Amino acid sequence: MRLKDNAAAGASRSLNRTITAIMEFLDDEGDRPASGLREFLYDKLRDLAEKWYRRGFKRGHIESFKKTKGAGAPRTLRYDATRQFFVGGARTVRLKSRLKRKRATS
Repeated sequence: MRLKDNAAAGASRSLNRTITAIMEFLDDEGDRPASGLREFLYDKLRDLAEKWYRRGFKRGHIESFKKTKGAGAPRTLRYDATRQFFVGGARTVRLKSRLKRKRATS
């Protein structure tokens, strides 16, 4: 029975390390559950994937605007995307990207 307890403690320690790293990256200072760490980790992975999806949307908007020199791309984009970011269901993400106008230099 002791070997099983050690394996469970090691798995829990590993999950906690991974959760800590992801929460630090997300600047998430929320509480974590005492049990159900794997599902909590999956939720944090979904949050992480959503954050990167938002960054990619913004980056794509900037690049499109640069390539068309503003002629074909609007300064503000809005889009509701439904994506499965990780195992366990899809999320709908409201995306909005707003590009600032460059100031005229005198």
